[in-house]
Amino acid sequence: MENVNDFESLKISERKIIVGIDFGTTYSGIAWAETQRPDRRQAITAWPISKTSHEGESSDKIPTRIRYTNAAATDLEWGSQISVNVPPHEVVEWFKLDLEPDLEGSRNAANETQAARKGKTVDQLVTDYISALTQHLHYTLRQKLGDIVLRSTPLEFVITVPAIWSDLAKQRTIRACETAVRKVTGISTTGITLVSEPEAAAIYALHGLDPHGLNVGDTFVVCDAGGGTVDLISYTITALKPILEVRETTPGTGALCGSTFLNRRFEQFLRVKLGDQDGFDNEVLAEAMERFEKTIKRQFTISAPATETYTIPVGGLPNNRELGVTRGRYALKVPDLRTIFEPVIQQTLELVKEQIASSKVPIKAVLLVGGFGSSVYLKERLRAALDNKIQIMQPSNAWLAVVHGAVMKGLAQCAPTLTSVRVKNRAARKHYGTELTSKYDQIAHAHLAAKRYYDGLDGIWRVPTMKWFIKRGDPVSENEPFFTPFVWTGLVSHGRVKKVTLELFADQTHRPAPIARDSNVRLLCRVEADLSHIPESELNRRRGQDGQWYYDLSCKIESLYHSASTSYTLIHKGQRYNTVMAEYV
Repeated sequence: MENVNDFESLKISERKIIVGIDFGTTYSGIAWAETQRPDRRQAITAWPISKTSHEGESSDKIPTRIRYTNAAATDLEWGSQISVNVPPHEVVEWFKLDLEPDLEGSRNAANETQAARKGKTVDQLVTDYISALTQHLHYTLRQKLGDIVLRSTPLEFVITVPAIWSDLAKQRTIRACETAVRKVTGISTTGITLVSEPEAAAIYALHGLDPHGLNVGDTFVVCDAGGGTVDLISYTITALKPILEVRETTPGTGALCGSTFLNRRFEQFLRVKLGDQDGFDNEVLAEAMERFEKTIKRQFTISAPATETYTIPVGGLPNNRELGVTRGRYALKVPDLRTIFEPVIQQTLELVKEQIASSKVPIKAVLLVGGFGSSVYLKERLRAALDNKIQIMQPSNAWLAVVHGAVMKGLAQCAPTLTSVRVKNRAARKHYGTELTSKYDQIAHAHLAAKRYYDGLDGIWRVPTMKWFIKRGDPVSENEPFFTPFVWTGLVSHGRVKKVTLELFADQTHRPAPIARDSNVRLLCRVEADLSHIPESELNRRRGQDGQWYYDLSCKIESLYHSASTSYTLIHKGQRYNTVMAEYV
């Protein structure tokens, strides 16, 4: 949407700067826009090359790496440096994956980077990295807008996270970002929200599609292939005017199989092939990795002839024709390159096929976005693996799709008129609920007989069961909360009730929602209601069947499903109480 009249409807007092941060596993990016001119989204492309130079390297993104030069400060420099007394070769990478240690692949990263952290926790690393990004953002905005505008205009941050991450990992991310923004002085922050990477990519990609080729009912698979994760979501168009409106067709899927895993396979290949040669060290490896990352990985195509070779710099290694090393260059053969690519490509292909199958509707196109999504080889392999009726599309600026989509999401949160694409409904990725009690049924609850107990209030046998207010696959909207009523009871003889606590759980398995809690149903958070301010006379009581008096408090839980998180509010007699987050057990 490019309607400037709608933009001008915002009052000056409502002016905000929306900042999108794509915190990636291998590269990270920043984009921003003002609510007064949302059509002018700008990505930061000038990055510092030293402590004293804020600019000098031009690129759409900067590597997600951190190196410390002293314990007191962090400095963002191109190539690898947010640097604390770590030797140059000990660059801490992969730390983003450590936020989600339960995912397969993250554990290896955690083990390999532990020594290089020098006592820093992953949360501290993330905070330091985001702090450095925010400092550079602050510098850039000051150059573009001036000090007066920057000091007087609130900033709102939209941070992208992998959709496959747990709620805990997402909470760790937002906490680190909140801490980082507070550390950077001179920025007025009114909010930090999360958006899933594939949804941000979808907003951007769908925005750029030819409107004449779209029809209500068309379904697209968005494949956001980044450095660490590959996330997929299917969207069906539900309306074309006044804006493009879509709904999620099926719960998204994903895995750790991004382009970083290509880098790891290439590194392993080189170590096996050349690791025992004189002169092979970390500097040689780093230079070879840079060539693979910036050139070879992006140029490789399915049509490359088997006789073709790609030149890898290996300065300092002696000539060895048998190995393919001549004058400081290694000739990487196409068959070897295919061997490096194929396991990662195959995993991505399977994810795409599974997403298409689970959608259960005809798919018009697969939209490839993200850094790995820009790969020509991935696009060609997808085209060969899927039905030829399905288009394989790579939107322009696919590498920046996520960060631009984050800004567009933030603008839409300020005012619906500031967007041209809206995700009306999502498909819940997990079961969400709480544990309440049910009247014991000998047939339905036979497997729970050992957990039954006698309820003196109502004079019946009860068992703990799950009350699911959102089930996996349910259509959910961040504008339409779910309300679940429940009754909290407690013996008056145990003392005046001061606090009501409710534990909330999530189950992300693909099974039907279970009747009772088991090892797959994990604690998500706790919501607490402080009732100490309510006069005793206003707390409802009821005499039980056993003759004792019980507090009998009618409450309800409000659940709201966002793009990359869920929020909960406990309500008692119209009073709303905030969520208290809890660690997973």
